[in-house]
Amino acid sequence: MNFLILRVLQHSELGMFHAYRRSGREGSRQRAINFDRDVVDRVFPAANDYDRIPLLLRYDTDDGPQTFDHSLKRQAKNWRFEGNCPTDELYDFVEPGCLFAMQIEASSFPATGAWVVFSKDDLTAQTVLADGSTSGLLRAGMIALEPEESVRVRRLLSVARPDMFTLSVSWDPSAMTDTSNPTSLDAIQSSNGRRKLPPNAERLVGMLGDAGHRLPTAVADIIDNSIEAGATEIDITFDPPNNGHGRWMVIRDNGTGMDAQTLDEALRIGSDTTYGVRSLGKYGYGLKGASWSQARAVTVVTKQAGQPLIHLGWDKQDMADFSVIEAPLEPWEDDATKIPQKGTAVLWKHMKMPLSAPSAKGVSPHVAEIQELTRHLELVFHRFLEGEAKGRPQLTIRINEIPIEQNGPAGHPLAQPFDSKVIRVPLEIGHADVRVQPFLLPTEDELKDHHSSIGLAAGQKAIDRIGYGGRRNETQGLFIYRNDRLIKWGGWHGIWKTNEEKTKLARVIVEFDKLLDEAFQINISKQEVSLPGYLQEQIKSLAEPVRKASFAKYGRRSSPKPAPPVPTPTQGLRAVDPTSTAPQSPGDTQGGSINPGLSDPAPQPSSVSPITIRPVTTAKFAWKISDGFNGDRVLQVSSTSSALVELARAVESNPEATAALAAFLEELDQVDVQQALIEGAAGV
Repeated sequence: MNFLILRVLQHSELGMFHAYRRSGREGSRQRAINFDRDVVDRVFPAANDYDRIPLLLRYDTDDGPQTFDHSLKRQAKNWRFEGNCPTDELYDFVEPGCLFAMQIEASSFPATGAWVVFSKDDLTAQTVLADGSTSGLLRAGMIALEPEESVRVRRLLSVARPDMFTLSVSWDPSAMTDTSNPTSLDAIQSSNGRRKLPPNAERLVGMLGDAGHRLPTAVADIIDNSIEAGATEIDITFDPPNNGHGRWMVIRDNGTGMDAQTLDEALRIGSDTTYGVRSLGKYGYGLKGASWSQARAVTVVTKQAGQPLIHLGWDKQDMADFSVIEAPLEPWEDDATKIPQKGTAVLWKHMKMPLSAPSAKGVSPHVAEIQELTRHLELVFHRFLEGEAKGRPQLTIRINEIPIEQNGPAGHPLAQPFDSKVIRVPLEIGHADVRVQPFLLPTEDELKDHHSSIGLAAGQKAIDRIGYGGRRNETQGLFIYRNDRLIKWGGWHGIWKTNEEKTKLARVIVEFDKLLDEAFQINISKQEVSLPGYLQEQIKSLAEPVRKASFAKYGRRSSPKPAPPVPTPTQGLRAVDPTSTAPQSPGDTQGGSINPGLSDPAPQPSSVSPITIRPVTTAKFAWKISDGFNGDRVLQVSSTSSALVELARAVESNPEATAALAAFLEELDQVDVQQALIEGAAGV
């Protein structure tokens, strides 16, 4: 948790220095440096729990560098750097544009570090600001960089002021060029006499860690291994980084555990592990790649029933000749990875901070990370949590001792299944099956009605869960499973070009097993999949009905019923026979059915939303229907189709005709006519 914080100081902040005040240049009485909220949230993920964060910092004085108490004080939106306003004469150089640089170790309490102000004409300041890693200063005004993000800048500062800045103890770039590495190119000869070119260990693991993992996907890869080991319980401990020992996590299971030989093989890059047809593993890469994507150091602690506890680890900056770490665990590590009877614990230390911390209203970034992790695991492993995964025991996952709940894409009782199909995919020998099952989700109003007896909060929770904390439009489309484990979801994988707002209630489950890994080009992190064209066509035919049903359900615009006419002395009330099938007056209309298989009553003129036709020049669409600012609807017709433009002009003076044209075009949108029209106009 070592950060480098940089800020280009503004005129209003320089009153912090008495020398600036004495010169008569102070323009305000703020007298504190601003710290942006995003920076404080990144450096101190538990900042929301405090109004003041204590700091113990070293800075320049007229008598040399000294250490004093400082603090960050919460303001309405940001934070202020307070506690010591230097009275020293040496700061008479400060002016707008000076570079404020602070190195801080945030895992201790109070946090410790040092800060320096460089003149804007100082060569070090100019070189730092010319480095690509500090480009965010232009946009944000203040940035916080981890060691891996600021290697060159840290080196520049440590050379200029070695008494104040050091290369981080948690990430030493000099280890990347360690000349004592016995794997140098001239050191090794193979058994056949040819010269070997072994990889640089530190750089190799850096590349392996860049496989596209985020924290939730990396944790899921570790859980895959736990499931393979027969685990029924998985406990994830993710303490706030400010509680000591920096940013760390433990993922512990009650699986079978490993012996020493199996542990060696588990930590070896490119292990020789053999995977069965129902296995969640693929390359023997998950443990290492997932770990190195999140942490500098990983330790695996494991125990088989009746056997002693053993452990082994890797450290990115101490991997000369691929040597593993076997030193005794520290007391806190031993406590965090404790295994009562059998199982395995994976400990990540010196974890990276996310480039942009997730945000959620009213909670700290650390809590927001836990929420994001929870949503991911509840979805990805929902079949295992339900006990529905084939040949697997039911699984319990806890995060900081709180069990998570399953949240499958069609798990709500109002989700409506459509026709399913098993599609056979030919292989070199035999075939493999792909199972396709479409579902139609309930609308938000239906969810609120369904949960109304419990309260408004229950309905809103159901809406949030079915949309996975975001817009449901982004999660329409395919949900692709490999051996009951969800590997990719959202979007239509090229079957349709875009996610239509009115098809957001459509989801299609696609399932296959390991036999199709090669045919479907499953990547090393098991997050990408390529479906062959003929399979896409069959999925399309199954998905079209549910997309149309979504379009019909979501596209049906509800309009308030017209008020019944008020009787007058000369107008009596007409009796209505409830058993009659004769058409009634417009005021008798009760609204349409939500069943997509039934037709609605014809809309009455009073319920037709006005349509404004607007010709536009664009090649992006042939027509587009949207809501206007005044409650009307706007039909944009482009020059892509001159015939449509002429038709629109011919009917625009007739409200009923324009409404009918808009309805017809909406029906055409269900079968992707626009795309064919655009491609034909472009000569594709």
